[in-house]
Amino acid sequence: MNTDVVPLRLDKTTLTKIDKMVEAGIFNSRNAALNIIIKTGIKNFDFWNNILSISNSYDQNYDDRVSLRLNNALNKFLKDRDRF
Repeated sequence: MNTDVVPLRLDKTTLTKIDKMVEAGIFNSRNAALNIIIKTGIKNFDFWNNILSISNSYDQNYDDRVSLRLNNALNKFLKDRDRF
């Protein structure tokens, strides 16, 4: 498995909880604890995965076309009512 080193800042409360899990033998090290906690968190955030997949398929041209159509529809609506 290919890994990278990532500097990370944690508040004291979070680090204390992680250290207690290591001391209790739940994890062998802070690194192991953080690795599993982060992986579990990512798996549990399907919401973010959906956002990522949507953003990867995002089409700016679609927004422009919809905006143009809505603008034209508004102009027609106002013109039909003698407000434009």
